[in-house]
Amino acid sequence: MAKINSRISLLNSYTPNENLIDFGNLQPLDEDELSSWWRMVPGARRFTNAAAEAVDKHCAVAAHLHKVDLEGFIQMLIEKISRRHVSTNVEIFEYDEKGDMEDFVTTLTEKFSSNFLRDFVKDSPMTDLAEQNIFGGYAVIVKLKRKLKWLTSAVVDFNKGANHSSGAIIFVTCEDNPPPNLIRLSDYLTPYDVQFFSLNLLENSRLTNQEKLYTSTLAAKLAGQSAILAKNLAKPELLSEGAEFVKSILPKLDNRIFSRAVWECQVQFLLPTLEQLRGRLIEKNFVKLRNILPVKDEFGKQIDDPWDMELRHLHFYGGGAFIFHPNDWEILELAYHARNELSHLLTIDLQRLEKLFTFSD
Repeated sequence: MAKINSRISLLNSYTPNENLIDFGNLQPLDEDELSSWWRMVPGARRFTNAAAEAVDKHCAVAAHLHKVDLEGFIQMLIEKISRRHVSTNVEIFEYDEKGDMEDFVTTLTEKFSSNFLRDFVKDSPMTDLAEQNIFGGYAVIVKLKRKLKWLTSAVVDFNKGANHSSGAIIFVTCEDNPPPNLIRLSDYLTPYDVQFFSLNLLENSRLTNQEKLYTSTLAAKLAGQSAILAKNLAKPELLSEGAEFVKSILPKLDNRIFSRAVWECQVQFLLPTLEQLRGRLIEKNFVKLRNILPVKDEFGKQIDDPWDMELRHLHFYGGGAFIFHPNDWEILELAYHARNELSHLLTIDLQRLEKLFTFSD
């Protein structure tokens, strides 16, 4: 992980879009990973359940998630529906037309029923579709290839006419900026869900426990809500190669976003580590430190107790008085400069990061 020598702009959180990803370099989830994500990760499981509830309620719903996870989601959704409703037939329908809602209903019914005659007294063709029970006994998963302005209306209108024989329609979209009133994976999933999944993927790696936690957290920040991106990023190379490795998965990722993610992870993991090291150094050298007190620091604050000394105090006063053993001084130098750099929005290079992790074990 190369040291980043420029300051990092504060950026909003992001979700990687399709244009950032090198699909040719992505490894798909295997069966165990697919099951682990959609069945074990709490947010992903609740999202799948919310989509499957459309079949329970004989209604329509629209779901939004990342494109790279679409096929895995549909596979697990079909399994869930089949287990809960053994007599329900699940059909997948891909829709890539530019037409309006009338065109959609016409295309859909041509595939599923030749008996549908549109009742134009009804305000909406979707309400008419539900009331005529065209999809009775079916759960139709509609994969949308483009953004539909009338998607929200389609769901609302179908549900106005829905009854116990209406069947269910589950629209699935991956478009950026989807319309409102969808169930979105991003509303169910937390960064802790993605970190939990990434950490399991790193379980058998050569990394130490601290390094696994750090790497899984960084992978989660970069993967957004995508299981496949988490799988491809949650590898030891993310720690050892940093930006160069990330570019193989997300070649068009803004360097500032990567830098920000690294900095946030280092703040999260290193600040407690640095505080732990500070306490250890004070405890080990307490008598010598007490002998140089009281002092006033550069801001006029008087320090009477060694426990009130920050890393900068230990470095300035302790260094000048040659208080610390060379090994302790090495730790203090490392901790002091790391704390200073993090406070200036700089990141710590891999060699020093690994030393700090080692000292904290």
